[in-house]
Amino acid sequence: MDSNTDYPNKNEFYRLATEINELFYSMDARFISEHQSLCNEDLSPKQMVLMDFVKKETQLSISQLAELMNVTSSAVSQIVTKLEKEKYLLRTINPNNRREIIVQLDQRGHNYYAKEEKINKEIIDRFYARMELDEIRQLRDILKKLMHAMDEDRDENKSHSKTENHP
Repeated sequence: MDSNTDYPNKNEFYRLATEINELFYSMDARFISEHQSLCNEDLSPKQMVLMDFVKKETQLSISQLAELMNVTSSAVSQIVTKLEKEKYLLRTINPNNRREIIVQLDQRGHNYYAKEEKINKEIIDRFYARMELDEIRQLRDILKKLMHAMDEDRDENKSHSKTENHP
C-alpha cells in the first residue's frame, strides 16, 4: 500500500491517523514524564538523545553525532562538553585520525544506563504487563511496519534531494 492508495472513506482514514498521532504524542509525553519522575538525573532531551546514540554505537565522532542529530558539530560539541564535565561522556582523540574526536560513555554514563534499564523494566511491568502477549506482538509488528514506511520515505526524500541538488 502506498501513499497514492484511495480509501473508500478518506475522512475516517485521516481521522484515525490523526487520533493515532495524538495518542503517540500523549503516550510519549507520559512515558517521558514517568521516566523523569523515576530518574533523578537532570538531563535535557537533547542530552539524552545524544547519549542514546553513543550508547547504541559504543563510540562516535562529533561529526557522526551531528549528522545523526541533524545539528551542527558545534552544537554537538557544546552538549558533549557539558556531559563530559559531569562525567557522563568521555572525549578522546582518534588514534587513527588525530583530527577526529571520539565520544564514549564515561562512568556516570554507564551508571545512568544501568539505572535506565531498571526504570524501563518498571515502566514495562506497570503498563505493558496489562496487555496480552499477542497484543504486544501485534503492536510491535504494526509499529515496525509504520517505522519501515517512514524509513522508506526518508530514503526516497534523500535520493530526490540529491538528484535535485546535482543535476
